[in-house]
Amino acid sequence: MLRSILFGCVLVLTGPLVAWSQAAPPTIAAPIPAAATFGSPPAFVEEVEPQDPERAVFESFGGVRYLLVDDQHDARGEDPALYIRRVREAANTSGIETLASFEVSFDPSYERVVFHHVRLTRDGETLDRRDRTQIEFARHESNRDRQMLNGEVTALARIDDVRVGDIVDFAYTVYGLNPTYGGRDFRRFSLNWGIPVERRSIRSIWPRGEARYHDVAPGEAEIEHIRRRDYEEFRLEPTPRDAINAERGTPNRVSQYPVLRISSFADWSDVAAWGTPLFTLDPAEPVQSLAAEIAAAHDTPEARLMAALRFVQDNVRYLALTYGEGSYVPASPASTLETRYGDCKAKTALLLELARALEFEAVPALVNLGAGRGIDHREPSPGAFNHVIVRLNHDGETYWLDPTRSYQGGTLDVVYQADYGFALPLNGGDEGLVSMAPVAAPSASTVNIHETLDISGGRDAPAILLVETVLTGNDADQSRARIARDGLSGLQRDYLDFYNQTFGAADFAEPIRVEDDLDANRLVIRERVELLDPYEDSDTSELYTIRYRAHGIGNLIENNAERRRETPLNIFHPTHTRHVVDLVLTNGGTGWTLADEQTEIENAAFRFNYASTHMGPAYRMEFEIESLAHDVPPEDALEVLQDHRSMISNTYYGFDLSDPVE
Repeated sequence: MLRSILFGCVLVLTGPLVAWSQAAPPTIAAPIPAAATFGSPPAFVEEVEPQDPERAVFESFGGVRYLLVDDQHDARGEDPALYIRRVREAANTSGIETLASFEVSFDPSYERVVFHHVRLTRDGETLDRRDRTQIEFARHESNRDRQMLNGEVTALARIDDVRVGDIVDFAYTVYGLNPTYGGRDFRRFSLNWGIPVERRSIRSIWPRGEARYHDVAPGEAEIEHIRRRDYEEFRLEPTPRDAINAERGTPNRVSQYPVLRISSFADWSDVAAWGTPLFTLDPAEPVQSLAAEIAAAHDTPEARLMAALRFVQDNVRYLALTYGEGSYVPASPASTLETRYGDCKAKTALLLELARALEFEAVPALVNLGAGRGIDHREPSPGAFNHVIVRLNHDGETYWLDPTRSYQGGTLDVVYQADYGFALPLNGGDEGLVSMAPVAAPSASTVNIHETLDISGGRDAPAILLVETVLTGNDADQSRARIARDGLSGLQRDYLDFYNQTFGAADFAEPIRVEDDLDANRLVIRERVELLDPYEDSDTSELYTIRYRAHGIGNLIENNAERRRETPLNIFHPTHTRHVVDLVLTNGGTGWTLADEQTEIENAAFRFNYASTHMGPAYRMEFEIESLAHDVPPEDALEVLQDHRSMISNTYYGFDLSDPVE
C-alpha cells in the first residue's frame, strides 16, 4: 500500500506541457565514450547498508546471494539522475561468473554514465577494485536482425580475481532524459523478481506536484509517499523481497511482479497532448503529388486509400533508426518518400499525409504490440507504447491501419485490422485510451483445409494426398508475406519436410500451386503429394496401420501452463480453423465398418467440434476449432486445460488395414 506523510502545503500541479517543436530526428548514432568516468555519487544519494551475509534470510540463487539492490532517482533539475548500487556475494562456484562482470546500457545522445566504486570484500577486508576492473564500451544493437537500430551503448565491466565467498559492490549513476519528453519524466521500479533479494531499497524524488500519477501493482508494498515544501519523495525502506515464481501461460497484459510506477503525466489525455505535436507536419509537395497520382489512378475513395496503404507498406522498407530523439520524433514524410525507408513513426506520418490529401480523416495512434490489453492498468506515459499506427474514420466506421505490415490484401471493408487491445489517438483531444476490439469477431473460419488421403491402392501402392488450403484475413496476409520471402520453392520444401516427418518418404507429384485474390484477401494453396509408404506394421501380423493428425487444429494454449492458477490463462485468439479429411478406403469401402462419431467441446476459451461420417468408399472427418476469448480467469483454467487436452487427442486418428484375401 502507499502511505502518505504530509509536510506543509497542499499539492500544487505544474502548468501545461509546452508543445514540442518539430525537428528532424538524427540519422547517425552518438559517439561511443572513449573511456569510463569515475566520480562521486550525486548529493541526493543516501548510504544504504547491505545485508550481512551471516544473517541472510534467503537461499542463494544461481550461486549468487543478492545482499542489496538499491535504486535512487532524482527528477529535479535539468539533468535527472538514476543512482544504482548492487551488492552480491558468490555463494558457490556457479556465482563467480555472475559477480565477475556487470553491464550498463544507455543512450549516449542524451545520457551519460558516471561510475562511483567497484569494491570487493574478502575475509572481512574491503578492497578498491577500480584498478582491476576493465570497462569497455560497445554498440549493443540487440534488434539489428529486426531492422531496428537505436544507438544504445553497453558498458561492460569485467572484474579480475573473483572467488567463492567474495562480495562485489558496485555503483554508478545514469544522468539524462530523452529531450523529446519536454522535461517530463516517468519511472518504474521493480519490487520483486524471479530471484530473492536480501535488501531492496528505493527512493524517487520529484519536484513538488510533478508526480501526478503513482501506484504499486500488482499487490501491496510499504511505499512511503513523503510531501515536503519543495519536493516529494517515494521510499521503500530496505526490506527482504522473496522470489516470485511466474506462472506460465499468463497473458502479457498481466504483470506478475509488483512494480512502483510514477509518472509526471497525469492521465492518458496528458500523454496524447504531449504526442500530438510530434505528428503535426506541414504538407510536402512530393507527397501531395503522389496522392494526386493515386487519386487519378483509382475510381473510388476506398480504392485510393488502399492504394496509398499498400504503397507505404510495400514500397517503403522498414528500417528503424531510433537514435536519441528519433525514438519518438518521426522523419518527415517527404524524407521517407525520398529514402524509401522508415520505422513505424515515419511510415505512419507518410500514410497520414497521403490519407489526408485523399480527404480522409486520419490520426496517429500509439499502441503496444505485446501488452496492449493491459495498458489501462499502467502508469500514463510514452513508455507504455512501442508502436504507432493510423486510426482512420470513414463513413461512420473506424479502421486501424498498420503501415508496417506487408503484402496485406483486401479492400477497405475487409482489410485485416489488428487488435492490440487499447490505442491512444494523438488528436489533441480528451479521448484517452480507446478500445481497438472489433464490434463482433468474424464468424467464418479464416483457415480452411481440405485433405483427401487416398489409400485405396493398399500397402503395395503409394498413397496420394490432395490438399486445398483456403486462407483469408490475417492468415492470408501472413502466408502471402511468407511466399514473397521464401518463394514457392521454399514453401514446397517446408511442406515436404513436414510430410517426410509425418509419413516417411514423400514427394510432390506436381508443383505446388497458389491462387491469390488480393482484393478479396483470399489465398488458395493446392498440393498433390505422393506418399511412398505411409504405413506402419501393426501388432497383428496380417494388419498394417496408417496414423495421422489434423494438423490444422493446433494448440491454443502455451505448453506446460499451470493447471491451478492465480493469474488468467492466455488463449491464442483469434483462431478459427476448419480441417476436413476425406480418407479414400481400400476395396471401395467394402468390408469397412466405421462408426459415425460426433464430439463437441465448449468452454469459456474455445469451441471444438468433431464429426465423422462413413460415406461408402470414403470416411470423412471434420474438425473445427474457434477461440472465444483472449484469456480466461484462473477459476476457469482447469476446465479449459482439461478440455484442451481432450481436443488435441481428438485430432489424432489411426486405422488398421489388411490386404484383400485372394
